[in-house]
Amino acid sequence: MDAAVLKAVGQVAGIGGLALGVFLILFREIIRKKIFPKLPPAEAYRLLRLIVIAVWSVAVVGVAAWVYSSQGLAKAASADHGSVAIGGDVSGSTVENKGSGDTTK
Repeated sequence: MDAAVLKAVGQVAGIGGLALGVFLILFREIIRKKIFPKLPPAEAYRLLRLIVIAVWSVAVVGVAAWVYSSQGLAKAASADHGSVAIGGDVSGSTVENKGSGDTTK
């Protein structure tokens, strides 16, 4: 089930979703551990806090990486005389026709 969760959030939200999915899975596994009743309360609290902060930090870095990667700059596409320039994502792109003004042959 864990792999299915990671696959789903990775496909939907990319790097950020993958980081949040890992955060969800690790946090759930941390809570299930049987070590906490054996530790003194202060030590258990410190350990749990350290693990949660570390996992949360990784998730935040993943979301930040996703935001950074999705803020790509608009790419300029150019076409020679009589051709069409189309890139992967054309929203926000600049299309420049470098041919002469006469398109008839």
